[in-house]
Amino acid sequence: MAYPKLHEIKLANAPVNDEGYYLVTFCRKFGPYSAWAALRLGLTPRQVNYFALAVAFVVLGLAIFGGGHGLIAATTLVFVWQLIDVTDGTMARSLKIRDNFGGMVDYSTGMVVAAFLPLALGIGACLTPDHSAETVLRVFGIELENPSILVLIAGAGISTISMYMRLINRVLYIRFGNSLTSGKVDDKNVADSNGAMFGLAKNVETLGGLQAILFFTGAVTHTLDALLVGYLAFYCAVFVGFAVSVYRNYGDRRQYL
Repeated sequence: MAYPKLHEIKLANAPVNDEGYYLVTFCRKFGPYSAWAALRLGLTPRQVNYFALAVAFVVLGLAIFGGGHGLIAATTLVFVWQLIDVTDGTMARSLKIRDNFGGMVDYSTGMVVAAFLPLALGIGACLTPDHSAETVLRVFGIELENPSILVLIAGAGISTISMYMRLINRVLYIRFGNSLTSGKVDDKNVADSNGAMFGLAKNVETLGGLQAILFFTGAVTHTLDALLVGYLAFYCAVFVGFAVSVYRNYGDRRQYL
Protein backbone atom coordinates (compact mmCIF):
# COMPACT_ATOMS: atom_id res chain seq x y z
CA MET A 1 0.00 0.00 0.00
CA ALA A 2 1.28 3.45 -0.93
CA TYR A 3 1.09 5.63 2.17
CA PRO A 4 0.89 9.41 1.90
CA LYS A 5 4.16 11.26 2.33
CA LEU A 6 4.74 13.62 5.22
CA HIS A 7 4.16 16.75 3.15
CA GLU A 8 0.90 15.24 1.82
CA ILE A 9 -0.28 14.57 5.38
CA LYS A 10 0.50 18.15 6.34
CA LEU A 11 -1.32 19.48 3.27
CA ALA A 12 -4.43 17.37 3.94
CA ASN A 13 -4.63 18.70 7.50
CA ALA A 14 -3.80 22.34 6.82
CA PRO A 15 -7.48 23.49 6.86
CA VAL A 16 -8.17 22.03 10.33
CA ASN A 17 -9.38 24.66 12.78
CA ASP A 18 -9.06 23.93 16.51
CA GLU A 19 -11.11 27.01 17.44
CA GLY A 20 -8.35 28.48 19.58
CA TYR A 21 -7.88 25.60 22.00
CA TYR A 22 -4.25 25.91 23.05
CA LEU A 23 -3.20 22.35 23.87
CA VAL A 24 -4.95 20.80 20.86
CA THR A 25 -3.40 23.42 18.57
CA PHE A 26 0.03 22.70 20.02
CA CYS A 27 -0.37 18.93 19.62
CA ARG A 28 -1.75 19.40 16.11
CA LYS A 29 1.71 20.58 14.99
CA PHE A 30 3.08 17.12 15.82
CA GLY A 31 0.06 15.28 14.43
CA PRO A 32 1.46 14.79 10.91
CA TYR A 33 4.61 13.21 12.31
CA SER A 34 2.75 10.82 14.63
CA ALA A 35 0.30 10.03 11.80
CA TRP A 36 3.20 9.33 9.43
CA ALA A 37 4.77 6.97 12.00
CA ALA A 38 1.45 5.20 12.71
CA LEU A 39 0.83 4.65 9.01
CA ARG A 40 4.32 3.21 8.54
CA LEU A 41 3.59 0.81 11.40
CA GLY A 42 0.56 -0.40 9.47
CA LEU A 43 -1.98 1.03 11.90
CA THR A 44 -5.41 2.25 10.87
CA PRO A 45 -7.13 5.37 12.28
CA ARG A 46 -9.62 3.15 14.10
CA GLN A 47 -6.83 1.16 15.77
CA VAL A 48 -5.28 4.44 16.96
CA ASN A 49 -8.73 5.34 18.33
CA TYR A 50 -8.79 2.17 20.40
CA PHE A 51 -5.26 2.83 21.62
CA ALA A 52 -6.29 6.33 22.72
CA LEU A 53 -9.21 4.80 24.65
CA ALA A 54 -6.84 2.38 26.39
CA VAL A 55 -4.50 5.24 27.32
CA ALA A 56 -7.48 7.17 28.72
CA PHE A 57 -8.27 4.35 31.15
CA VAL A 58 -4.59 4.10 32.14
CA VAL A 59 -4.69 7.83 32.94
CA LEU A 60 -7.74 7.35 35.17
CA GLY A 61 -6.22 4.34 36.92
CA LEU A 62 -2.97 6.16 37.66
CA ALA A 63 -4.87 9.18 39.00
CA ILE A 64 -6.96 7.07 41.38
CA PHE A 65 -4.56 4.39 42.54
CA GLY A 66 -1.07 5.77 41.90
CA GLY A 67 -0.67 8.03 44.91
CA GLY A 68 1.21 11.32 44.58
CA HIS A 69 3.49 10.00 41.84
CA GLY A 70 0.47 8.55 40.07
CA LEU A 71 -1.21 11.97 39.98
CA ILE A 72 1.89 13.41 38.31
CA ALA A 73 2.12 10.47 35.89
CA ALA A 74 -1.58 10.70 35.02
CA THR A 75 -1.54 14.42 34.30
CA THR A 76 1.64 13.97 32.24
CA LEU A 77 0.10 11.13 30.26
CA VAL A 78 -2.84 13.37 29.35
CA PHE A 79 -0.49 15.23 27.00
CA VAL A 80 0.44 11.94 25.33
CA TRP A 81 -3.24 11.05 25.09
CA GLN A 82 -3.99 14.41 23.47
CA LEU A 83 -1.32 13.79 20.81
CA ILE A 84 -2.74 10.32 20.11
CA ASP A 85 -6.20 11.85 19.98
CA VAL A 86 -5.24 14.17 17.12
CA THR A 87 -3.32 11.42 15.31
CA ASP A 88 -6.26 9.31 14.16
CA GLY A 89 -8.05 12.25 12.56
CA THR A 90 -4.82 13.38 10.92
CA MET A 91 -4.40 9.88 9.46
CA ALA A 92 -8.01 9.71 8.25
CA ARG A 93 -7.83 13.05 6.47
CA SER A 94 -4.57 12.16 4.73
CA LEU A 95 -6.08 8.83 3.62
CA LYS A 96 -9.37 10.54 2.62
CA ILE A 97 -11.25 8.18 4.95
CA ARG A 98 -14.53 9.10 6.60
CA ASP A 99 -15.36 6.62 9.36
CA ASN A 100 -18.46 7.59 11.30
CA PHE A 101 -18.03 4.79 13.84
CA GLY A 102 -14.39 5.75 14.30
CA GLY A 103 -15.48 9.34 14.83
CA MET A 104 -17.94 8.17 17.47
CA VAL A 105 -15.21 6.22 19.27
CA ASP A 106 -12.91 9.25 19.06
CA TYR A 107 -15.58 11.53 20.55
CA SER A 108 -16.47 8.97 23.23
CA THR A 109 -12.82 8.65 24.23
CA GLY A 110 -12.60 12.41 24.68
CA MET A 111 -15.71 12.31 26.85
CA VAL A 112 -14.21 9.53 29.01
CA VAL A 113 -11.29 11.81 29.86
CA ALA A 114 -13.37 14.99 30.16
CA ALA A 115 -16.02 13.31 32.31
CA PHE A 116 -13.89 11.20 34.61
CA LEU A 117 -10.46 12.82 34.90
CA PRO A 118 -11.52 15.50 37.43
CA LEU A 119 -13.35 12.83 39.44
CA ALA A 120 -10.33 10.49 39.27
CA LEU A 121 -8.02 13.32 40.37
CA GLY A 122 -10.42 14.13 43.20
CA ILE A 123 -10.38 10.51 44.39
CA GLY A 124 -6.59 10.30 44.10
CA ALA A 125 -6.08 13.62 45.86
CA CYS A 126 -8.48 12.55 48.61
CA LEU A 127 -6.53 9.33 49.15
CA THR A 128 -3.16 11.13 48.94
CA PRO A 129 -3.82 14.75 50.00
CA ASP A 130 -1.20 17.47 49.56
CA HIS A 131 -3.08 19.62 52.15
CA SER A 132 -2.94 22.73 49.94
CA ALA A 133 -6.73 23.18 50.10
CA GLU A 134 -6.55 22.98 53.87
CA THR A 135 -3.90 25.73 53.87
CA VAL A 136 -5.94 28.01 51.61
CA LEU A 137 -9.14 27.51 53.62
CA ARG A 138 -7.28 28.35 56.82
CA VAL A 139 -6.34 31.72 55.29
CA PHE A 140 -10.07 32.47 55.08
CA GLY A 141 -10.62 31.27 58.65
CA ILE A 142 -12.28 28.03 57.57
CA GLU A 143 -11.40 24.87 59.45
CA LEU A 144 -12.79 21.54 58.23
CA GLU A 145 -12.59 18.32 60.16
CA ASN A 146 -11.83 16.35 56.99
CA PRO A 147 -10.77 18.71 54.17
CA SER A 148 -9.85 15.79 51.91
CA ILE A 149 -13.56 15.04 51.46
CA LEU A 150 -13.94 18.56 50.02
CA VAL A 151 -11.37 17.68 47.35
CA LEU A 152 -13.33 14.55 46.45
CA ILE A 153 -16.54 16.60 46.23
CA ALA A 154 -14.72 19.15 44.06
CA GLY A 155 -13.57 16.49 41.58
CA ALA A 156 -17.06 14.98 41.40
CA GLY A 157 -18.66 18.41 41.03
CA ILE A 158 -16.34 19.45 38.21
CA SER A 159 -17.05 16.23 36.30
CA THR A 160 -20.81 16.56 36.81
CA ILE A 161 -21.07 20.20 35.75
CA SER A 162 -18.75 19.68 32.77
CA MET A 163 -20.76 16.77 31.40
CA TYR A 164 -24.11 18.42 32.14
CA MET A 165 -23.17 21.52 30.11
CA ARG A 166 -22.00 19.33 27.22
CA LEU A 167 -25.22 17.32 27.38
CA ILE A 168 -27.33 20.49 27.29
CA ASN A 169 -25.35 21.73 24.27
CA ARG A 170 -26.10 18.46 22.47
CA VAL A 171 -29.80 18.73 23.30
CA LEU A 172 -29.83 22.33 22.04
CA TYR A 173 -28.28 21.20 18.78
CA ILE A 174 -30.83 18.40 18.35
CA ARG A 175 -33.83 20.62 19.12
CA PHE A 176 -32.75 23.91 17.55
CA GLY A 177 -30.06 23.03 15.02
CA ASN A 178 -27.35 24.96 16.85
CA SER A 179 -25.86 25.34 20.32
CA LEU A 180 -23.92 27.82 22.40
CA THR A 181 -20.63 26.40 21.13
CA SER A 182 -21.62 25.97 17.47
CA GLY A 183 -21.05 29.62 16.58
CA LYS A 184 -24.57 29.84 15.08
CA VAL A 185 -27.04 30.92 17.70
CA ASP A 186 -29.94 32.26 15.65
CA ASP A 187 -29.38 35.89 14.64
CA LYS A 188 -27.83 36.92 17.95
CA ASN A 189 -24.17 37.61 18.49
CA VAL A 190 -22.48 34.36 19.53
CA ALA A 191 -20.05 36.21 21.81
CA ASP A 192 -23.06 37.47 23.72
CA SER A 193 -24.81 34.11 23.62
CA ASN A 194 -21.89 32.32 25.18
CA GLY A 195 -21.82 34.78 28.03
CA ALA A 196 -18.71 36.80 28.77
CA MET A 197 -17.34 34.34 31.31
CA PHE A 198 -18.15 31.22 29.31
CA GLY A 199 -16.58 32.64 26.13
CA LEU A 200 -13.40 33.96 27.73
CA ALA A 201 -12.91 30.92 29.95
CA LYS A 202 -13.32 28.21 27.30
CA ASN A 203 -9.63 27.30 27.35
CA VAL A 204 -9.56 27.03 31.14
CA GLU A 205 -12.71 24.90 31.09
CA THR A 206 -11.47 22.43 28.48
CA LEU A 207 -8.79 19.74 28.63
CA GLY A 208 -7.78 20.64 25.09
CA GLY A 209 -7.21 24.20 26.21
CA LEU A 210 -5.40 24.91 29.47
CA GLN A 211 -7.08 22.55 31.91
CA ALA A 212 -4.64 19.66 31.41
CA ILE A 213 -1.70 22.03 31.85
CA LEU A 214 -3.17 23.40 35.08
CA PHE A 215 -3.86 19.92 36.44
CA PHE A 216 -0.27 18.91 35.66
CA THR A 217 1.09 22.06 37.31
CA GLY A 218 -1.02 21.40 40.42
CA ALA A 219 0.19 17.81 40.67
CA VAL A 220 3.87 18.75 40.25
CA THR A 221 3.75 21.68 42.69
CA HIS A 222 1.63 19.76 45.24
CA THR A 223 -1.22 22.26 45.00
CA LEU A 224 -3.71 19.99 43.23
CA ASP A 225 -6.11 19.92 46.22
CA ALA A 226 -6.45 23.70 46.22
CA LEU A 227 -6.66 23.77 42.41
CA LEU A 228 -9.56 21.32 42.35
CA VAL A 229 -11.49 23.26 44.99
CA GLY A 230 -10.86 26.50 43.09
CA TYR A 231 -11.90 24.82 39.86
CA LEU A 232 -15.21 23.78 41.39
CA ALA A 233 -15.95 27.42 42.28
CA PHE A 234 -14.96 28.40 38.72
CA TYR A 235 -17.22 25.74 37.19
CA CYS A 236 -20.15 26.84 39.33
CA ALA A 237 -19.71 30.41 38.05
CA VAL A 238 -19.39 29.19 34.45
CA PHE A 239 -22.53 27.11 34.83
CA VAL A 240 -24.53 30.12 36.05
CA GLY A 241 -23.38 32.10 33.00
CA PHE A 242 -24.14 29.12 30.77
CA ALA A 243 -27.66 28.71 32.17
CA VAL A 244 -28.40 32.42 31.73
CA SER A 245 -27.15 32.28 28.13
CA VAL A 246 -29.31 29.22 27.37
CA TYR A 247 -32.42 30.99 28.64
CA ARG A 248 -31.63 34.27 26.87
CA ASN A 249 -31.05 32.59 23.50
CA TYR A 250 -33.60 29.79 23.55
CA GLY A 251 -36.22 30.72 26.15
CA ASP A 252 -38.58 32.24 23.58
CA ARG A 253 -38.16 29.54 20.93
CA ARG A 254 -41.12 27.18 21.03
CA GLN A 255 -41.01 25.60 17.56
CA TYR A 256 -39.18 22.40 16.64
CA LEU A 257 -36.96 22.23 13.56
